[in-house]
Amino acid sequence: MMNPPKAIPSPRDTLLPFLSEAQAAALPYSPNLLPGARDVDTPYGVMRVYEWGPASGRKVLLVHGDTTPGPMLGPIATALAQKDCRVMVIDVWGRGYSDSPKGVHYDIRLFSMQLLFATASSSLSWTGSASGGFSIIAFSLGCAITMSFASKFPYLINAIILLAPAGLLRRMPDGYGSIFFRYPWLVPFTYIRKLVGNILEVNLASLPIKPAGSDGVNLTALDASLRSQSTEIESLDVPAIVQWQFDNHQGFVHSFVNTIKHRSLMHQSSEWRNICNIIKGESSGMPGAALPSKIYNSKILVILGDADGIVVAKEVSEDLEQMLGPEHVEFRTVPGGHGFPVPSHAEVIKHILEFWGLDVVN
Repeated sequence: MMNPPKAIPSPRDTLLPFLSEAQAAALPYSPNLLPGARDVDTPYGVMRVYEWGPASGRKVLLVHGDTTPGPMLGPIATALAQKDCRVMVIDVWGRGYSDSPKGVHYDIRLFSMQLLFATASSSLSWTGSASGGFSIIAFSLGCAITMSFASKFPYLINAIILLAPAGLLRRMPDGYGSIFFRYPWLVPFTYIRKLVGNILEVNLASLPIKPAGSDGVNLTALDASLRSQSTEIESLDVPAIVQWQFDNHQGFVHSFVNTIKHRSLMHQSSEWRNICNIIKGESSGMPGAALPSKIYNSKILVILGDADGIVVAKEVSEDLEQMLGPEHVEFRTVPGGHGFPVPSHAEVIKHILEFWGLDVVN
């Protein structure tokens, strides 16, 4: 008797095998949009990882949010690689080219384990005693994942930078509070898909890309229309990537709804307090271990959008200052709403380099 599949496959398996190289390159999220792509098999499914930059450079892991895949942080990663950092970008479960695990809770534990899978898959040592540890730059949901991971593995991390951090939200974003996200079996999947589509502001009438002849769709004719602008990472079309993911990742809606259901965006104060106590030097993070003399330079950097209506700057500042004290957290603000890491990536990079004491000028 065959074992049931452990995951809903990503477009890596359901779409790419049916496209030519030119057609794949024309996708809003082409499979080689970022350098150093690899697919990592895990007990939960296959995940997509990108890693590039000098092998001897400062190691930096970038973790994205709940609606967009890894390339959203691509411009930041690219700029850091140009500053001689060794960068790693992942697609979290159910996004981009990572599968959607089945039969599991999409809680912080599942996503935190994914960071271990990613770093352990490298040919370089990211977690060994001689590696020097690594830094994490995270956005939105990725911040909740990062703070949980760091609270359990504090000696692997040498710096934390949070962009529009979710995890301590005082209220859910518009549309996220639907009772049907908690009890999705009460309504047809088509209704759940519509609710998610409305949150993402995608075209619900858009159709998945299919092989020629399978549904009357001619892929050759799509080559010119799939992508009307450059796929260079500096000119990301985020709405097009979101639409492509919504249409073509068969597990995305499942993963998105389950992430909301298991409260990964809120109520994470226990995990956050653990790592904040370590940063302040009040806890070692390991039973019986001595307090670390220096960790993260005893400070984290938080970058916020001045028009973000989801992660509100005033609320985040109040909550984190209460946990850390003003001497252990530095806040900076850039123009934009919740999606600021793409349009304001130059400002974000400037703040990161200044925080690390690196030369801002190329």
